[in-house]
Amino acid sequence: MKPDKNTILLLIILVVIVAFFVGRVRRPVQLAQGWTPPVRVTDSQNADVGGGDLYKWHDTLILLKDQYNRGAKSSTCSVMIRNNDASNSWTQLPGSGVSGGYAFCRSALDLADDRALFTEGYIENDQLFMRAVFVRMTGSGGIQVEAERKWTMDQKSLFGETGPNVKFNGPSGRLDRPNRESADLGPGVLNGSEVYVPYALHANTSFGINNSSNGPFNNGVFHSTDSGANWQMERISDFDAGAPAMCRTKNFYYYFAFKDGDRTLWFSRKPVSGSSWDEPKLLTKTFANRRGGGPMAENDTVYFCWLDRRHEKWRFNIEDPYVGNYEVAYCRRKDSDSTWRKDVILSRGLLFSYSPSMSVEGDKIVVAWESGESNKAWQSYDIYYATSKNGGKTWTRPLKVTDRAKDGITSENPQVAVQNGVTHLFYAQGKRDRNSQVWNQGGWPVYYQQRPFPD
Repeated sequence: MKPDKNTILLLIILVVIVAFFVGRVRRPVQLAQGWTPPVRVTDSQNADVGGGDLYKWHDTLILLKDQYNRGAKSSTCSVMIRNNDASNSWTQLPGSGVSGGYAFCRSALDLADDRALFTEGYIENDQLFMRAVFVRMTGSGGIQVEAERKWTMDQKSLFGETGPNVKFNGPSGRLDRPNRESADLGPGVLNGSEVYVPYALHANTSFGINNSSNGPFNNGVFHSTDSGANWQMERISDFDAGAPAMCRTKNFYYYFAFKDGDRTLWFSRKPVSGSSWDEPKLLTKTFANRRGGGPMAENDTVYFCWLDRRHEKWRFNIEDPYVGNYEVAYCRRKDSDSTWRKDVILSRGLLFSYSPSMSVEGDKIVVAWESGESNKAWQSYDIYYATSKNGGKTWTRPLKVTDRAKDGITSENPQVAVQNGVTHLFYAQGKRDRNSQVWNQGGWPVYYQQRPFPD
């Protein structure tokens, strides 16, 4: 006896319902095997602020660590270098003459010449004050300063003619410097005497008492062809944007920024031998977030990972409508491509992902990040990662490195590097004090682990 149409329709509805709920069941993430035991390297500055930035340096790794002293209101830089032996230990190298104030997380490195660039910028009295320090990195001497450059630009140079209601200065984040605002700079490019420093600047327009708006805007790069002796401004857009970043492939310089108005991610590029930047274009339309990730270039390919909120949950809160359930996204582009390849969500199936870090070596790619397990404030996080061995065409499912969140121990701000077929991982780990602000919780230990890149 054949089932009637109503029975068939009911079976179809049941199958759809079952498939829907099965698809929403979160699969447990496998704990990865093959990692060496955690080795304590150093302390972070303030809990989950992290312990520094990881860079590949010839056949070893260096960790540039920026320590800010809140009492003295100054910062210093230290260099940790990996000892290439079975102990997986690290040694702090001495530094020489690097003054405080530089953002050591915005380093530009030139491996061919063993040099690095640190930059700092601030806005005061409607002027932009810029500083750049060029240093030489040595295996035994740490950091040796070669030159320090300074230059200043006024409001008119940056924004053109403006009315009297336009001021470059905005509200300061520090009570001891009420008239000084930090400039939004990003990691640049250092290649011999050729230097690029990306920026995203905004002025403030007043429309009366307690009525003002951001703008006008200026996004672009400061460019020097003589190691910072002279600088020229190359303006790329007038978007309301932030978190600028740069990289260089074999044939192009790439500039990236997050557009604040609609939370899109856009880019521009210019030929290495050219003088003008392309019209800015979108990289993604899916509500990107600037917290973590960024570009990386190797040979003729540029790679980018970011936090994406295309699947973000909303809530009835006018001031803060987003839940914060971000995902880690990735895409790439060859210089010869007409557009970007289709992006991929790497953290699919996980909740509340943050702080992605990416590394590339040939066709090997590793992306590490932190993820939580619930929609609760002050939750704990573990470190996850995904890998690709074919240049990002296919990816593994997320794997878990740490497994302490269930015990109230959080692991955050990973830094990852794949070098000579080995994956190296840093992260800060500790237990939050819910009764204290993040910056008052003290430094957490920073741990290091490694494992062979998956075959």
